Amino acid sequence: MEVSQLLSLLPDDILSELAYDTNVNKFSKKLHGELVFKLLLHCILSFKDNSLRTMESAYESIGFKLLNAKAKSKSIRFSSISERLSVIEPVYFEKLYKKCIEQYGALLSPQKTALIRFDSTIVALSGKLLKVGYQIRGGDADHLKMLKFTVGFSNLPVAVHFFTEQAYTGENESLKEAVLSFKPEQKHMIRVFDRGITARKTYDQFIEEGIPFISRLSVKSKQQAVTDNKISTPIQTTTLEIYSDRSVYLFKTHGLKSKHPVRCIEALRKETGERIVFVTNIGTKDLSAEEITMLYKQRWDIEVFFKFIKQELNFSHLVNRSENGIKVMLYCTLIAAILLIAYKELNGLKGYKVMKQKFVHDLERSLIKDVVFMCGGDPNKVDTFFKDPPE
Repeated sequence: MEVSQLLSLLPDDILSELAYDTNVNKFSKKLHGELVFKLLLHCILSFKDNSLRTMESAYESIGFKLLNAKAKSKSIRFSSISERLSVIEPVYFEKLYKKCIEQYGALLSPQKTALIRFDSTIVALSGKLLKVGYQIRGGDADHLKMLKFTVGFSNLPVAVHFFTEQAYTGENESLKEAVLSFKPEQKHMIRVFDRGITARKTYDQFIEEGIPFISRLSVKSKQQAVTDNKISTPIQTTTLEIYSDRSVYLFKTHGLKSKHPVRCIEALRKETGERIVFVTNIGTKDLSAEEITMLYKQRWDIEVFFKFIKQELNFSHLVNRSENGIKVMLYCTLIAAILLIAYKELNGLKGYKVMKQKFVHDLERSLIKDVVFMCGGDPNKVDTFFKDPPE
């Protein structure tokens, strides 16, 4: 599928309708919500080191003018972009993000197992530059403020939370909130997360609310066995030797026992001999011990996703340092990622770096076709020009 076909799923009609619904253009004469969105998306996708001055320059480019024919001004100052990002209504971009999940998610192949991975990434910046965020005491961290972004990733980043308060320093609160607030259409979608959640009461709450989960435990966790699903011969996977599968009660602080038992699967990592303990509330009748470990292994996909948006979409760089501007950039970055992931799967591409380059080249070719058409030429000849010569 070509980039132009992908972008056609998010037409100007939708952008305008959401702008009206959210009142994003109130008090704005030049930088309307639709224009800001297209400018941000264009720059995130086209420039690895995006900045306010990059956006100022990109606004005057032929490529952007073709993407946004409604732009009234010939130029715009970077300071005006920064000011607008500080006050523009972020809910407009949030609704666009949710619309993209709906539109592009429908094009992708469903997962074999309904699974969503949850994890957090942190962006740190000098406290002198950043007004929002929390601080961690000790060493160099005294001078930094932290912003936490917790994402739920299935085949797309379908859930996101932005935390700036000290209460969310640890994963017990941020991951818990992200998991509990996610309401999928598929009720039994499995939530997978790392060892960030250690509170036993959170496991109890997940069980009581019927939320299936898979995580890991500390090997030092105190347990009381309930039933032992004996494994007579250790189960061999590519990387693990699974030797125990049992139902246990876990203990909270002060020696209090959890309300509900959980299933613990113990294994050794073949390469290092390291002991690993998996925890889940999914029973043996639904998934085997081997299947539980394989599903947990898929958690790594979200780590790859974070690396991708930080390295290829410049997510670690804060173009605007107000809470408002950070939220806008967050949603626009996720929309860019959704477009790229959809383009990657629909065109059978692998990796992220080369795929992004192909996306940008495809977009450039589409824009050249528009120029040829507007000049009275045949846009179909553009494909002939770019066609690989015969060997």
